[in-house]
Amino acid sequence: MITTKSGKGQKGLGISVNSGITISQVSTLPAFQNSYGQGSNGKFSYVDGKGGGVNDGVDESWGPRLNGQLIPQFYSNGQAVPFVAHPNNVKDFFNTGLTYDNSVSVAKSDDKSDFRLGVNNQKQLGTVPNSEINKTNFTINTNYQISKNVKVGVNANYIVTDAPQLPGGPSGGRATGVMLQFLWFGRQVDINDLQNDWTRNWNNSYYSNPYWNAYYNTTSQQRNRLIGDIHLDAKIIDGLNFRFRTGTDYYNDRRKYTIKYGTNGTPFGSYAEDAYTVNERNTEGIFQYTKNLNDDFSLDALAGFNVRNHSDANNYQKAPRLAVPDLYTLTNSRDPLTSSNSYSRLRVYSAYASAQLGFRNYAFLNVTARNDWSSTLPSNNRSYFYPSINGSVVLTDALKIKSNTLDFLKVRGGWSEVGNDADPYQLSTVYNFQTAFDGNPIQTSSQKKLNENLKPETTRSSEVGLEATFWKNRLRFDATYYNTDSFDQILEIKTTASSGYNSQLINAGKINNHGIEIQLDGTPIQTKDFKWNIGVNYSKNTSKVEILDYDQKIQNYTIGSSGGVDVLASVGQAYGALYGTAYERDANGNIVVGSNGLPKADPTKRVLGHYTPDYLAGATNTFTYKNLELSVLVDASVGGELFSGTNRTGNYTGVLAQTLPGRGAENGGLSYYYPGNNTSNPKTLVTGGVAPGGVTVYDDGMIFGGVFADGTPNNKVISAQEYYKASYNISEAYIYSSTYVKLREVRLTYNVDKKLVKKLGLDGASITVAGRNLLFIYKDVPNIDPETAFNTGNAQGLESLALPTTRNFSLNVNLKF
Repeated sequence: MITTKSGKGQKGLGISVNSGITISQVSTLPAFQNSYGQGSNGKFSYVDGKGGGVNDGVDESWGPRLNGQLIPQFYSNGQAVPFVAHPNNVKDFFNTGLTYDNSVSVAKSDDKSDFRLGVNNQKQLGTVPNSEINKTNFTINTNYQISKNVKVGVNANYIVTDAPQLPGGPSGGRATGVMLQFLWFGRQVDINDLQNDWTRNWNNSYYSNPYWNAYYNTTSQQRNRLIGDIHLDAKIIDGLNFRFRTGTDYYNDRRKYTIKYGTNGTPFGSYAEDAYTVNERNTEGIFQYTKNLNDDFSLDALAGFNVRNHSDANNYQKAPRLAVPDLYTLTNSRDPLTSSNSYSRLRVYSAYASAQLGFRNYAFLNVTARNDWSSTLPSNNRSYFYPSINGSVVLTDALKIKSNTLDFLKVRGGWSEVGNDADPYQLSTVYNFQTAFDGNPIQTSSQKKLNENLKPETTRSSEVGLEATFWKNRLRFDATYYNTDSFDQILEIKTTASSGYNSQLINAGKINNHGIEIQLDGTPIQTKDFKWNIGVNYSKNTSKVEILDYDQKIQNYTIGSSGGVDVLASVGQAYGALYGTAYERDANGNIVVGSNGLPKADPTKRVLGHYTPDYLAGATNTFTYKNLELSVLVDASVGGELFSGTNRTGNYTGVLAQTLPGRGAENGGLSYYYPGNNTSNPKTLVTGGVAPGGVTVYDDGMIFGGVFADGTPNNKVISAQEYYKASYNISEAYIYSSTYVKLREVRLTYNVDKKLVKKLGLDGASITVAGRNLLFIYKDVPNIDPETAFNTGNAQGLESLALPTTRNFSLNVNLKF
């Protein structure tokens, strides 16, 4: 549901102007090493960047020390020049982002009508060069009283988005991925040399110049969206009202993907167009009846219906290789176009009712009932019913409690059931069209076996809660305990190829979630001019996958994958298990190494952690002094694990500072991470050259702290390059605790004094400065923001070379006339 402001209550003509600017700075770049440059095994010399020199086709930093010795490099035309570090070569690629946000609105109301017109424009220049998004939002909200008992109105939002370049490209691959190249970057590369000439690059085996990618290999987007409704409110008799609403949410989205002719890895370039059209229409009518039945009882009841129609279409076409450089049209293709399209629609009819019975305004009983009929389910399962019941009692009123300490005490509890249908077209397996052969159409069976007997998913929940306030509202407390069971979930599971399918759709699974949510607000100090308010929240959820299929033949269901790590729903485990390659260990828990002294991978994949945190918490302190208000927000996520692709890749390539131990005597005293023997905490931070049970660091190598197959301690000296390349395929080496504590926001607002506002001819004015994502007070995982692993839908806990997060500073001015 989207709600918007209206002009109701605005007497005369009211004008509001808001203007703001936000500055964004990259804040979570990895810690890079600046001691060794491009190459392998300590050797490097540039000729063509494709292997013509000494390791110049290598895109790693296991080369010579950066001592200023003379070595030919990519910009020197064969001349030997000083081989030195450029510590900020990645940081200097990113810009300072800017966001301009301006809006104006006009509102007015009288006895019969009200309206509000508004326009907001936002222009965002990103931290990645050439990235830009422009968005304009037009709004209108109006109501008119056509008679004493009937009112009509219109709400509409029209949103235009124009993004000439989105960062990262459509796939994040070598032609468009931003952080991919920088995690395979020569530490001797001067980014200014790359910026001055986009046609050359430090490596020509795999990459194009990063500025070439940013300016030539682009993704653009244009979206037009309309969200609106017309509605009617009618008073039928005293206490009985009727509301009718019909509305739409429609948008078309056009995207274009360009890869320039001459791009490394895509020498002929490419061009693609992607078109989306999405439309959702809802029509509903609701009767609502409110009545005091007598001095003790009140009734608030409603009954209604809803018709939901949803459709979406997609058309994708690509010219795989351009015939003529720099002409981006689908007809400019030297190969047949690749294309795909899809269209789907669904309809859901709903009927619902609810009733609230109140007793003396302190005890309430609520009952709801809803039935849906969905077009995406088979006719015998198309109808599904779900009810709820909940109640609450204000004990301080019911028991007539009079206290100087306790102001308010309320208990509540409830039970509910919610149904959910399937995506469209999941019932009948059909044939799909393939590219024609010799003029003959080809159709193949779908690789997914659909299910004509699908049932709706069901979730049942119960909860109890308590609310209380103390000392004249100086302390406020709210706590909830909930328990939720989800079952008959619609899952796509793998099946044996001999069946003719790769997967099949089934109703299965039962997942339990239970937990608590607590909120505590207090005002420790309150005087005439000064007030300090503090709010603390805490939530803890415990999940368990109890069943995946009712025959109990399936023990694991893959939710998503990245870097060789799967996110699973695994029977008996918490939801979101991270499943991948572990270290091989002996009966005593020691990591086993091979004869070469390198750690061995267990041939059997294992659960390495769970992405779900133990608990979430936050604290907001708000200080108000006269017209000044300062707010400080700190939040935390404690527990849970993540897999870091940035650390995995950066260790393999030798660009991260944590790869320095073992590469030279002068690096032996650095802090670094090493694999421990505790499977629940596989990484421990140590300082110094020797770590019992970890890694012993020497001037020119290290001994990994494991044992040979016969149980004798490992004594084989290996190079840092050998070790980190060997650990690349061991997922456990890159599982980290996702715990963090972050200074999320600091906000300072000055509300201009009312007397001064009046002198200026204004109704109100305020100025706000704010900082967001300011710093980490604590985190466990190095080199990344752990939150980047939790923005990927259901398959969370997987960080894969994500763009660095930003620290934002904003200034906002609001004026009301």
